[in-house]
Amino acid sequence: MSFKPPRAPRLAVPTPLRRKGAPTGRESLRVPRALKRKGIVLRPQVNITVAGVGYAQRRKRAVGASSRHRTPVKTTPPTPKQTDKRMREWDRWRELIPGLIPIYMHVLQQSDNLRSLLRDNPRPCQCTHGRTLRVTVYGFDGTHDVSVCSCSPGLELLLNGYFPSAPMRPSVAFDIRMLEFARELYLRSPPNRSAFAVTLESYLRGLGYPIPGVERTHRKLAKACRYFALLLVETDAYARRRVALLCSVDGAGDGEDWEDDEGGGEQTLLEYLSSCCPLCFGGTVEHDDIAPVDVIVCLDACFMQKRRTPARGSGHDAPVRHPRSVFLTEGELRDAKHLVESARPPRAPATAMNAADSVEEGMKLSQSVLDACSESFKAADENRLKASPTFFSDTGLMALLCRHDRVLWLANVTTPGEQQFYAIALILKLFKAIPHHMTVGILYDIGCQLHRSCVKWDFIPDFIDRIVWGISVFHAYGHQWPCQLIYHPRKCVGFGLSDGEGCERFWSSIQGLIPSLRVSGYHQRIFSLDLQIDFLRDDGLNDLATWLVRKWKACQGKKLGAEGVLAKSDLSIGELEVLWADQVDVQTRPLVAATAGLAKAAIKVILELTEYQKSITKEIDGLDRMVKAGSADVGDVIDRRAVLVGKLEDVMVQIRRKRGELGVSDRANLKQMESSQYLKLRMQARSLKDRLQAKLRNHKFELERFNRVYSHTTASERRLTDHIKSQVSRHEPTIVKVAQRFNTLVDELESLVRKRQAPPHAVAPKHLNRDSLFSLGVDDPIWNDHGLDETDTDAPRWLGDDEVRGCITAMLMVDRCEEEECYLIREAVLLQSWNTSEWERLVLNTSDRKDMTRPGFEPRTFPTPGGCSNH
Repeated sequence: MSFKPPRAPRLAVPTPLRRKGAPTGRESLRVPRALKRKGIVLRPQVNITVAGVGYAQRRKRAVGASSRHRTPVKTTPPTPKQTDKRMREWDRWRELIPGLIPIYMHVLQQSDNLRSLLRDNPRPCQCTHGRTLRVTVYGFDGTHDVSVCSCSPGLELLLNGYFPSAPMRPSVAFDIRMLEFARELYLRSPPNRSAFAVTLESYLRGLGYPIPGVERTHRKLAKACRYFALLLVETDAYARRRVALLCSVDGAGDGEDWEDDEGGGEQTLLEYLSSCCPLCFGGTVEHDDIAPVDVIVCLDACFMQKRRTPARGSGHDAPVRHPRSVFLTEGELRDAKHLVESARPPRAPATAMNAADSVEEGMKLSQSVLDACSESFKAADENRLKASPTFFSDTGLMALLCRHDRVLWLANVTTPGEQQFYAIALILKLFKAIPHHMTVGILYDIGCQLHRSCVKWDFIPDFIDRIVWGISVFHAYGHQWPCQLIYHPRKCVGFGLSDGEGCERFWSSIQGLIPSLRVSGYHQRIFSLDLQIDFLRDDGLNDLATWLVRKWKACQGKKLGAEGVLAKSDLSIGELEVLWADQVDVQTRPLVAATAGLAKAAIKVILELTEYQKSITKEIDGLDRMVKAGSADVGDVIDRRAVLVGKLEDVMVQIRRKRGELGVSDRANLKQMESSQYLKLRMQARSLKDRLQAKLRNHKFELERFNRVYSHTTASERRLTDHIKSQVSRHEPTIVKVAQRFNTLVDELESLVRKRQAPPHAVAPKHLNRDSLFSLGVDDPIWNDHGLDETDTDAPRWLGDDEVRGCITAMLMVDRCEEEECYLIREAVLLQSWNTSEWERLVLNTSDRKDMTRPGFEPRTFPTPGGCSNH
C-alpha cells in the first residue's frame, strides 16, 4: 500500500467535537485546549487511522510496555498453542539433524574443509511427485533464489553448502561459510546477532541486493545459527562414537544409537576427563606415591551468570542439549541436596556460648578461628541473598576446574545463596569418575568451612580420607592467620605452586555472555555455555605444552631464589622444620577466654597437681622401704622409681608455672585466695594479653607480603597487594578493642595495689600505648609480661628473629617448588602418552574415513510430507 506524502496541516472550518463513543467513520484528532476554546480543529490530509495503523499499534505496545510498572512475576505455564508450535519445530529439527550429519561430513571432505564448495550437486532424492520450493539464500557474495524438492529440502540445501532456517518448509537459507564465520565471531566476542543481521543487511543492500527486512533476517539467522551449532556438536559426537567403535576390541555393532550415559561406568567418565584435560587424566591414570596428591582441582561460584525469570505466558524454549554437556543433571543436584539436608540437622538458634575454646574433632583449628573465618566470607553464609529468586530463575553457576584452568563440570545454581550441596555434588561427580586409588587436592575460597562440614556432618565418608583441603591464594588473606597456617597452598603440603584461582580466570573468559544469557531461555543458556567451554578447551589444547614450559621456568626461578636465602644462613633444614612446627603449634592453639572464673580454675588445677605430687612422693617412699627390706627385685624397683621421679619433676614444673601465672608464692594459702578479687582480675588481664599477643603475631605475619619490596610490580601484583591490605585492615579494630579492655583491667589492678588489697609485693602490669601497638618490635611493652607472670620468657625465634622468619619462608617455598617439579614431570609424561594414543587412533581410523563420510553411510530414515523417504 502506498500513500501520498502528507502536506502541512491546514486550519479547517470549525466543526463541533464529537462525543465519546459516537459512531463515526473517521475520528477527529485530539487538539489542545487553547485551540478548542477558539473553535479550531487540526485535520491532516492523510487518514492516519488507516495509513499509520501498523505504526500506531507498535507504538501502543511499546508505550504500554514501558509505562507499566515492572512487577516481578512467577513463570506460568505457556498456552498449549505456543508449546505445541515450539515443540513441533524442535521435534522436526531433532529428526532432521541425524540425517544431516553424514551429508555435512561429505561436504567437508569434498570441499577441503569448506575451501571450495560445489553448488550444483544432484538432488539426493529421485521422487517425481514432490513439489518445488523456492528458497532465498544469503551469503557474503549476495543473495539469490534456489529451487529444492519439498521432500528433503534440508539435505539438498546442505549438500550445496547452505543451511536452512526451518526444518520442513524453509524460505531462507544461509551459506554455511557465513554461519561458520558468525559462530567463530560469537565465540570470541559477546554474542550480538542483531548487530550481525543489521550489518549483513547493510552490506548486501550496498551490493545492490534487496533485503525484505532486518527483523525477518534476524529471526531466520538466529534459528540457523542455533541449529547449525547443534549440527556441528552432534557431528563431533558422531565422529567420536565411530572412532571409539572402530578402536574397540570387537569392532562390531552399530554406534549410531550410542549415547553418553551419565552413570555409564568408570571407563566412560575417564574418557570424558581425558578429553577435558590430558595433563591430569591423559594416558594411564595411576597413583603416584611420590606426589602428595594425584589431581588438584578448584571450586568457586559466580552469581553474575544468572537468568531472568521469563515473562508471564512466554513459555519455554526448545530443549536443545549438548551431547557432551558439562552440566550436572538435576537428579545429581537433587541427590546431593537430599544428602546434605538429611545429614545436617536444622540450624539451632544462636545462643551465648561460654564454653572454653577447643579444637574440633577431626580438625586442626579451634572453633573460634573457624567461626571467625565463616563470618568473614559471604560464601560461607548459605542464607545470604546474592541474587533475588523473584527476579531470577537461575541465580548463578558453580564450577569445578583442574589446576590447568580446564573445566571439568558445572552446576546450575538456582538458590539465592552459595549452598554447600552444589560443591558436594561436584566432588561426588569427580570421585565417581576417577579410580579408587587416586587422591585429590581441593582449593576453595572457603575450603576450611567445607572441610569442617564434611567432617562434622559426615557428608562424604567414603572419600574424605582421599582429600587434601586448601584455600585459594587470593582469598587466603580474608581468613584468620591460624587458618592460613593450615590451609594456605603455599604452607600446606600437596599443592605445589597452584593458586586455586582458575575459576576466577574462567569467569573472566565468559563474562561477555552475561548480557545475552541474562534474557535467554533455560536450555539456550546451558547450550551456549557448553559451546563456549568446548571452544575454550579446543583453543587451549595447543597451549598445554607451552604452559608446562612456562611453569617449569617460573618454578626454577623461585626455587633458585629460595635456595639462595637458605645458603646465606647457618640454620639447617632440620632446625627450621622444628621452628616451623613450633610456630604452627603455638599459633593454632586455642585461646583462653577472659572470664571471671579463671583464677578459681587455676587454683583448682594447682590443688589437684599438689595432691598428685603427694601421691607420687608417697609411692616413691614405699619403693624405698621395699628396697631396704629386701622384699622386691632391685632392678624392677629402680626402673619403676626412675619413671616416678620423672613424673614428679614434670608435676613440680607445672605447679611452679601455674603459681607464677597467679603471682603467688609457694607458702600462700590457695584455699583462702580462691575469692581474691586481685587474682581474678589478674587472670583476666593475662588471658586478654595472650589473646592480644596472638592477634598481633597474626597481624605481623599477614603484613609480611604487603611490606615486601618487589623488584618489579605488575598490575596483578598491585591488585593482590591492595586486596591483602584491605583484608588485613579489617582485623585492626578488634585488636584495638582488646587493648582497651586490657588497659581497663590494668587500672583496676593498680587501684587494688594502692588499697593494699593485693598479695604482698604485687606489681600491676604496664599499660599498652595505642600509637605503638602495631609497631610489633621485639622490645615493645606488648611482649613484657611483668606483673602477669613471675617467669621471664623471651619471644620465640620464629617471631623475634627476622632471619629465622625469612629462612622459614624460603624453606616452604623450596618444598612447594619440589612438589611443583614432581607434578610438571608427571603431567609432561601424561601429555606425551595422550598424544601418542590419539595419533594411534587417528592412524587406525584413516582407512575407514571414506566409509564414515560418504552421504549414504548409515543415514537415519525419516518420513517426508511428499510421501517418500530418504537416506
